Formats: sequence, structure tokens, C-alpha cells
Amino acid sequence: MKSTFVSTLTAVGLSACLLSPIGAAADTIQVTASVAANTTWHYTNEYVLNGFIYVLDGASLTIEPGTVVKGKPGQDANTSCLIVTRGGKIFANGTRTHPIIFTAEADDVTDPEDLSLFQRGLWGGIVLLGKTTLNTTLDASGNQANPKYEVFEGLPDSQINGQFVNRFGGNDDNDSSGVMRFVSIRHAGVVFQPNKELNGLSLGGVGRGTVLEYIEAYAVADDGFEFFGGTVNTKHLISAFCDDDGFDIDQGFRGKNQFWFSIQERGRKDNGGEWNGEPNGVAANAAPIANYEIYNATWIGAGTNTAANRALFVREYAAPEVYNSILTEFGGNALRIDEKSGLHLTNGLLDLRDNLWWNFATNGIPVPLAENAVAQAIFDPARNNQNVDPLLRGISRAADGKLDPRPDAGSPALTGARTTPSDGFYTSSPYKGAFGSQNWAVDWTALGELRLISAKGAGIPIPVTEGSCSPTTLSVAFNSGSVEIRFIGVSGASYQVKSTTDLSANPIVWTDVGAPLTGVGTLTFTGGVAGPAKFYRVGCQ
Repeated sequence: MKSTFVSTLTAVGLSACLLSPIGAAADTIQVTASVAANTTWHYTNEYVLNGFIYVLDGASLTIEPGTVVKGKPGQDANTSCLIVTRGGKIFANGTRTHPIIFTAEADDVTDPEDLSLFQRGLWGGIVLLGKTTLNTTLDASGNQANPKYEVFEGLPDSQINGQFVNRFGGNDDNDSSGVMRFVSIRHAGVVFQPNKELNGLSLGGVGRGTVLEYIEAYAVADDGFEFFGGTVNTKHLISAFCDDDGFDIDQGFRGKNQFWFSIQERGRKDNGGEWNGEPNGVAANAAPIANYEIYNATWIGAGTNTAANRALFVREYAAPEVYNSILTEFGGNALRIDEKSGLHLTNGLLDLRDNLWWNFATNGIPVPLAENAVAQAIFDPARNNQNVDPLLRGISRAADGKLDPRPDAGSPALTGARTTPSDGFYTSSPYKGAFGSQNWAVDWTALGELRLISAKGAGIPIPVTEGSCSPTTLSVAFNSGSVEIRFIGVSGASYQVKSTTDLSANPIVWTDVGAPLTGVGTLTFTGGVAGPAKFYRVGCQ
């Protein structure tokens, strides 16, 4: 068979498990100096950030899967954080079973009950700074420079070894700050002064050469994620129980994004998304315009009995495009669009279509869905923004395992999804929201460790090697005593599921399971879990 074989080999019959580092820490390393040369942090150690730790221009920091990094406590400039400067790189490439954990010094990661459930602000957070083009900056000198630069909010324009370490911006939209994958950022966030803070993950001018996927910001004292301009593309981001916004955007962000999940709780919250075209309060409509795409997001607010909890706030001259998403359980309005952004609604840059909106204190159109006239235009029937229950399997904000953001059988989220662009970045997903039948937010997250989220359907999409018949992804999930393997079929290809019970055999003996599958779109194989552990792979021709 001339084929490209795809496979992640998954043992059937296993359920999601609690996370832990690969091994017990051998040493505690106190990190007190900038990273000025290529450096590796090993999973056998625990690393503690003492103050502001910079990865300097020309240096790289590699963090092994399973490594735990902690930040010492402190407020304002006395906090601890990790800042990857322009020209520096981070390679924090964790795995589903061995994520990289950034947390507070006080957090015993082997004890899920040592801190209160939503304890926030115990250390600073992570900052990546890059070289992309910014539209406007608050720093007066940076705004006059060519190319423009910004000084990260609340920090001085200081130097280390001749480098201005808190600056970001430039003219390289393809810039790379490295890789962050399967990273959980916990209990972070420090506010220096109003509207100037460290978030869970702050991204200043980060370029599209950077890889950001499977990153969790849990219990952060400000935003889970904030984008200060940039062109970086992201997938599978989680903002859970953060103080302010789930996703905050400023200064001309232009990235592609898919599979965002945000949930808030009654005690601390603001918007699901607060999106500025430029720095807050600046309204120049300067280029580049903040025109970015979001497909397949799920925003769950703090509940309909909360006030001042809006789903999306689109501020001056922002032009987001939001598709195939679910927004529900907010106590305020679903959507406010600043009148200045109405320009981009008219010219077609701002676009929200094929989304499901539900349960905003009371239901109805245009209020409370649309807070103002510009937002009301989004609910023109031609845009297919439906005011309908998405039938999520479970919404909970307690450590009871009842949060299950997957759509239940019969959900309107499972039909009528907009076709995602075929551009090499987006994953073809025939559903609305961040989840289909598979719950990718379990095995590597604080949500999973703390039993906030259900382990049902646990699994992650598996990248598939590009080939003539396998250009998309394979996903594996467990449901009701069976295993489901799903992938996107392409025209003219035939797919055969194979299994084995012994990976140590030489050669490995693979047995065909079921008849070949053909078709365009989502193909599903369902197998039993009885008997010994099985391993599957899918071949195509």
C-alpha cells in the first residue's frame, strides 16, 4: 500500500489522569540572573524565579517537558516574572502527559488542595516581546521612532548589557520568539497601576514565527492573555477564572486563532474579551488595523446573576472576525461595539458570523445581546448569529468535575458550522465552539488536576504528517465505553483503521479493524474497550 501512515498510538481503556512532573525534583535552583546564553532547564530540577528574569537577545531558554518553574511572591516591581526579550527565544515544549507548569512558589503541585481554588496574584507571569509592526504606542519616543517601539506597560525603559529589555515592536512580522506548547500558567498576575499589569501570558509584538498552542492561564489576577499588537497565530488557549478579561487585545494584533476557551467566576471577572484597535484611549485608526480572526471559541461568563460581566467589548477601531463560536452565561450584555469601530463594520473588516449566543441574564434581540446600535447590526439574520441554547453538557465553577464544555447530542453547535479557511493553519472542524466530541482541556491543565473539568471524552487532536491523502488531524476520545477516532477525509482517499496489542513485537503486527472508510469531511471509527489495551493507527491511500 502506497500510503502515509498517521498514528498516534493510544491505549484504549485508559481514562484521564491527574498531572505530575516526570520525576520528583532533585534540586531547587534559585534563578537570580538573566539568561544571556543558550540554557536548558531540566525536569529533574525545580526552578524558582527571583525577581525579573530576562532571556536576552541572542539567547534561548529550553525547558524540558515536566519541568516546574515557580515565581517568588511580590508586588509591583518586586514581583517575579519571566520576560523573553526581542531577539531572545523560549522553547517550552511540553507534552500532554508532561506539561510545563509555571506557578507560585507557595504552590505544591503534588497537592491540589494546598491553595484556595481561585487564589490569584501570587507572582508576575510570562511576557514574550517581539519585533512586529505596531500601529500606535504610548511611549512618546517609541511612537516617533522608525520602526515604532513600545515599552511594556508599567515598566521602565531599562537596559541590561546595552539592550533595552522592556521594549517591543519593529518591522519583522515573521519574527519568532520560540515555542510554547502544553504550558500551564497558574496563580499569576500583578497590577502595577491602573491598566498596567502583568497577565498570565503577555504578548508584545510577537511574530507569526512563534508557536503558541495548548496554553492555560489559570486563576490570574488580571487578563489570562493579552496581545499588544503582533501577528502570532494561536491554538487551544484556555483562560480560566481570571480576574479581568479572558482575552485582551491592543495595538494592531493581526493573528489567526482557533480553539479558545474562557470561563469566569462570580468573585472576579470582567469581559470575556476586551479588544482595542490601539492602546486604550488612543483613537487614531492608525495602520496596521487590528484585523484578526478567531474560529471555534467558547466563552462562558460568570453567570447570569452577575453584573458588569460582558461577553465581548470591541473598542476603538478594532476589527475582529469571530466565527463558529459560543458565548453564554454572562450577567451583562453579549456585545458592545464602540461607534468608532462601526467604520470597520461598514468596510467589512469587522465581522461576526455563525456564532451561538445564549443566556445573558434574559434573552432577546437586540437587548441584552446588543448593547448599542453598532452591535445590533451584528444580529442581522444574514450573519447567522443565533440566539439559541448551545446545549453544553455541563457548566460548573466548582471542583466537582461537572464542567463539560462539549456540546451535547442534538446541540445546534454540531451543525451549520462555517467552513474554516484551507490555509495550512486552521483545522477543519464541523462544529461551533472550542470543543466537539473530544475534551482537549483535561490531561495537562490545572482545570484537570483540580477536578474542575470533567474527564469524559479526554483527548487531543494529533498532528498528521502532510501527504497526498492525510492533510488534516487525527483525534482520539473515549465516550461511553468506546473509543472514537475521528479525522477529516479528503476526496479520492481511502482510510483503514488498524490495531495491535503489542508494540514491542518485531515486527509489529497490525490488524485491519472494520471496513475501509471513504468520504469528504469528518470520518469516525468507533471501537470497543473490552479486553487488553489496544493501539490504533490509520493508514490512507
